[in-house]
Amino acid sequence: MQCTDKKLVKKCFNKNFETYHKKAIVQQEVAVRLVDLVSEMEINSLENVLEVGCGTGFLTERMLENIAVNQYYLNDLADVAYKENNAFKNNTKKQKFTCIPGDAESIDFPNNLNAVLSSSTLQWFNQLEQFFEKVNSALNSQGLFAFSTFGTANFKELKTVCNVGLPYKTSQEITELLAPSFEIIHKEEWTETIAFSSPIEVLRHMKLTGVTGVSSSFFGKEKLMAFIKTYQGYFSNKDQSVNLTYNPIIIIAKKK
Repeated sequence: MQCTDKKLVKKCFNKNFETYHKKAIVQQEVAVRLVDLVSEMEINSLENVLEVGCGTGFLTERMLENIAVNQYYLNDLADVAYKENNAFKNNTKKQKFTCIPGDAESIDFPNNLNAVLSSSTLQWFNQLEQFFEKVNSALNSQGLFAFSTFGTANFKELKTVCNVGLPYKTSQEITELLAPSFEIIHKEEWTETIAFSSPIEVLRHMKLTGVTGVSSSFFGKEKLMAFIKTYQGYFSNKDQSVNLTYNPIIIIAKKK
């Protein structure tokens, strides 16, 4: 199984942090949906919350707009997140934040958490089963685990053309990994297709959103021309634009 190069992921997100916030439209939509689902559970406040992969603050900001959090722990692999996260910049309510930097698969988590949240991050992890056990141990007896990730149809066009991509899991596979320790309260997934003017624009989108951390290889001229031709051949629309598919998965689970 292909493993995510965390050093490369960190480098990509540190480099493209600002453009990610502007260009990662699907990720922002998913974060909004995730918090809305938690809010629908009539949760108005939480004492201790850990957010894994806080990034530019999509999920953090939405959470604090809808749910009062006393102690908010923020984790991210990218160092720049702790300087440029919009929840920090716009912290007019003097929210109490504690930063826990590093790889969430290896660092220590706080204990007795009311909730662990994560949006558009877990697809980068190499050992989900162990991570789920770690989350379970950090939660209190009524703890909530609410997260989003991406399924096997995510970036399927790139998989077809280049045979590269993350080892995405199906929602059923994720559910089975959760089952020993969590009760699934809600699960949903969908696909969202975005049209770009050309395959080059697809590559530019991938770069600007920092999601190129699968391989450090780059296109030479011949490979690039072949990529453009193949992508257009498989995924062109009538107006000559080309598609890129996202496959978000949202799961809300409760500790057993």
